[in-house]
Amino acid sequence: MDTNDALELSAQRAISAAGKRKIRWGDVLAPYLFISPFILAWLTLFIGPAIYSLVLSFFRYKGYGTATYIGIQNYQSILTYHVFWTMLRNTIFYWLAHVIPLMTFAFLLAVLVRSKLVRWKSFFKPVIFLPNVIAVVASALVFQSLFGTQYGVLNSLIGAQIPWLQDPKLTRYVVVLLLVWRGVGWWFVIFLAGLTAINTEVEEAALVDGASAWQQMRHITLPLMRNTFLFAFVIDAISSFRLFTEVNVLVGTGGGLAPVAVAPILNLLLSNLRGAQFGMSAAVGWILFVLVVAVTYIQFRLFQENAEGVE
Repeated sequence: MDTNDALELSAQRAISAAGKRKIRWGDVLAPYLFISPFILAWLTLFIGPAIYSLVLSFFRYKGYGTATYIGIQNYQSILTYHVFWTMLRNTIFYWLAHVIPLMTFAFLLAVLVRSKLVRWKSFFKPVIFLPNVIAVVASALVFQSLFGTQYGVLNSLIGAQIPWLQDPKLTRYVVVLLLVWRGVGWWFVIFLAGLTAINTEVEEAALVDGASAWQQMRHITLPLMRNTFLFAFVIDAISSFRLFTEVNVLVGTGGGLAPVAVAPILNLLLSNLRGAQFGMSAAVGWILFVLVVAVTYIQFRLFQENAEGVE
């Protein structure tokens, strides 16, 4: 018997022994046992409340007593309530007005820090990220001091009394500026990580072939960063629809909530909770969920079509 026949016979015996071996259920169940705390917490703290809120959205419930089934009346009331549409427009404005400046500025900073033009990279990275470390409430209070009408730093410097936080049109842009200032550091880190993942050999090959800096950016860097951009735009859109603290701390009035003219959509959810309209509040949450899913789907489709067009 030669060596090949011996190896083949050994392999057959091993397969036969493995087939006859009994299944050790401990080895099978061990992985699930280790992740069971997370699964239980996820079911208890997320899936359970989500299902309960969906069911609750079809009832009129004040938090005590008996819940009354009213079908889709909560959804009809919200969708025909003019305040809902005002807050939705505000939320969409905050999202669209800040996303392009934010992503553009963060990406350009990442490109600049990664380039050879900047020497003290270890210094600039934490400095750029620093605004994201500051608490949201503290950031809003700083902007409140900067843009105050009577004692604001900006009005004092220019010698004017511009109602930055009293005029809704101006207030919206102050909120947008706050969102850009706080978010640029975070997305700078994300984009810098995406740029670092690009193979430098590809860029060097393009440089040898005579490609200019703009051609490298257009034909190499941007296409290879597509997934990072998709992640950034989707997560930022979700965060924008969950906007709450910045606006309410900046221009909050009685009860701590911003005026309807500048309020985000989450204010409607909290207002219903304060009014003991728990079914209505749950309906607002699910409408917001549907909006986020729709926006996310549109963004995925746009990036997919763009990728197919490039290919």
